[in-house]
Amino acid sequence: MTRAGAVELHLHPRDPRGRIRSLRLTPRGIRLAGGVFAAYLAFLVGGLAVAPRTITNQLLQHDYRVRLARRQQLGERVQALVDRFGELAKQGHSLSSRVQRIARIYGLPEAPAGLLSSQGAPNPARSPTSIAPREAASTIFGGVLAQGNRLEAGLRRDLDRIDLTLAALSTFESENPRWVAAVPSRSPLRGKDVVLTSGFGTRRSPYTRVLEFHAGIDLAAPAGTRVFAPAAGVVVWAGAVEADRRNDWWRLGLTVVLDNGDNFKTIFGHCQETLVRPGMRVAAGDPIATVGETGWTTAPHLHYEIRRRLGADWLAIEPRDYLLDRPLDDPEPQSTPRPPGALGPQPLPPQFLH
Repeated sequence: MTRAGAVELHLHPRDPRGRIRSLRLTPRGIRLAGGVFAAYLAFLVGGLAVAPRTITNQLLQHDYRVRLARRQQLGERVQALVDRFGELAKQGHSLSSRVQRIARIYGLPEAPAGLLSSQGAPNPARSPTSIAPREAASTIFGGVLAQGNRLEAGLRRDLDRIDLTLAALSTFESENPRWVAAVPSRSPLRGKDVVLTSGFGTRRSPYTRVLEFHAGIDLAAPAGTRVFAPAAGVVVWAGAVEADRRNDWWRLGLTVVLDNGDNFKTIFGHCQETLVRPGMRVAAGDPIATVGETGWTTAPHLHYEIRRRLGADWLAIEPRDYLLDRPLDDPEPQSTPRPPGALGPQPLPPQFLH
């Protein structure tokens, strides 16, 4: 150290022949160096103090991204499960509708929903309020979960209704086997080439352009396609009805009529060929005719009609409700009002009643 308070440093090299380097620090330089060193120490201390928080923030951001990706995966999975539940609910509703159709055919009352346990016995603890949709929690998945809860409640109602109806159907069928065997519950045509071209109800005649009540359905199929008995019965007519001003049955051309017990008659018009004769007894599924285009028709098709006894009358009913093995458009029960001036269904001629 010099007299003025300066500091002089001598740096000797390792090699004895090397040059000695000197560094002279004045008091001002010493203070400046001390300040720089103090600032450096402060920076290190501050960095050490801030480092944990910075590391924590980095870890939190990484965890947030992981959780966000996981939430996205869970959301997609929940949505997929709800979509699958929706498909099951549709299948349950469709099955319930088909079972209810059978009950309507038998004339049974419609079963209420939500009153059965899983064993099929009445369960007072389960009521319509107890299977109401559960309230979904207020989360990001709340809407999806609420939709799933609604689907679950609807599926439970349909399953309960199915259980009740099946129990009633089983009892009815065991007590009325002959009546059940006479119900025309099969389609008269088979195969994939069958198309519904005209439905049951009021329509404008394609020939006279007059509003009339179409008492059956028209099923288009290739000429020569076999027609089968929808239920066991006795043939009461097989041939063409003679033209008569009192009725229009002659328009059906070659026609087969089956007496299916005491409550049903089935009529098959526009046949190309009849395979049965009056008085023959046929079983369900026996061939009775072939599809043709006799009578008033522009293309090969089968006119299929079901009449059900109502007192002394034979009421025309919707055949599609009875096609249990081939639902066409899966119709709900309906009644088509007849507009003023429209012709009503033709009463059965005497030859169809014997």
